Amino acid sequence: MTDSTRRELLRSIGLGAAATAAGGFGAWTVLGGQTPTRAAAAANPPVRIALAATDGHMTLPGRPPVYIFGFIPVPQAMSVGQLTNTYKGKAQHVSPILDVRQETDLYLTLTNLGLVGRPDLTDSHTVHWHGFRTPSALFDGVPEMSVAVPIERQFTYFYRPHNPGTYMYHCHFEDVEHVQMGMTGIVFVRPSQDGDSGWDPLHRTTTFAYNDEDGSTAYDRHFAILLNEVEERQHEADEQIQEFIPTEYDPAYFTLNGRVYPQTVLVNADPTLPSQPISALIQVNPGDRALLRLANLGYQQHAMQLPGIAMKVIGEDATLRRSPAGVDTSYWTNTLYIGPGEARDVLFTAPPFNPSAPTATDGHGRTYNTYLFKNRDFRRLSNGGAPGLGGMATEVRVYQGSPLPAQTVVGQTYA
Repeated sequence: MTDSTRRELLRSIGLGAAATAAGGFGAWTVLGGQTPTRAAAAANPPVRIALAATDGHMTLPGRPPVYIFGFIPVPQAMSVGQLTNTYKGKAQHVSPILDVRQETDLYLTLTNLGLVGRPDLTDSHTVHWHGFRTPSALFDGVPEMSVAVPIERQFTYFYRPHNPGTYMYHCHFEDVEHVQMGMTGIVFVRPSQDGDSGWDPLHRTTTFAYNDEDGSTAYDRHFAILLNEVEERQHEADEQIQEFIPTEYDPAYFTLNGRVYPQTVLVNADPTLPSQPISALIQVNPGDRALLRLANLGYQQHAMQLPGIAMKVIGEDATLRRSPAGVDTSYWTNTLYIGPGEARDVLFTAPPFNPSAPTATDGHGRTYNTYLFKNRDFRRLSNGGAPGLGGMATEVRVYQGSPLPAQTVVGQTYA
């Protein structure tokens, strides 16, 4: 091969990698934070997101505040110094939910602000988009093969997602520690089909989980929920500069979006949970088709159930359940098994409101039936062993008379 041919080949590989590695988020959502924006389906202009990595504390019932690391949404225009002065020590758990559109260029800038509680730690941080098909290691976030961001430095990741579905992201620097400490979040990719009502046979919705071409993944509302565990002893050890032995991992708290029941049913950005702004409450009108985007970034398998409502698994690990020949392989289940690092896309149809069933009324006079979405293991339904329902549980509320307006963002809650 001649030098000129070799240069042309390398140039083409580099351009191709930049084009496909660019995991463009055509939209993004930060619940409890900034107002999300949605790129138009036809234009898909580039999108820029800014996150900062730092530490802070989260609230769990029955114990002192728990030390955490985390990612937080920050303004694009601020300098590193301004970000440090404003946001250092204000981590949130879980990290912002990122709402992305297929085939859109994303520029994600990560700033490492350092740690308030552990100024002796000089850890770098990365963003690893778990399960994302990236052709280039440069933006993969694995520090041994890509770029890690030191304290008071920034790095901009570039993606362009070609495959819709539900993913997750986390720090991959000292990942066993940093993932447990809270540097975890959900990212999902909307399909190109999204926005076109022609794919839905009933022409009532323009939102789809995948490019199904038959409307089978259409939904009216969707909710992104990250499953995790909190091994509070590891968090204490980190804050107190003590050693924690990972083989002794035995968490006492089990979370949905960084909250335990009954925190999970508080609305987004509830003022009593400043470091845990993302709710796990599921609110629907009768007949609504709801999509649950579920991901597990804990270290244990979880089995989730929704007694009284059947669930249909339409996607696994950002892949539509269809055979290579196009045969539908989705399935109905009453128990979802989700292992560490796995994701599921699940549909259910909200049943009619039942006035004969137990009901509750919210502060606005809206009456609803309650169904529990919960872990089937009773040991994961308590808060540090305390009596009463806790842990990995939330509520599906089906309202009387369809009072809820259409969602404008994923996981929207109505106070």
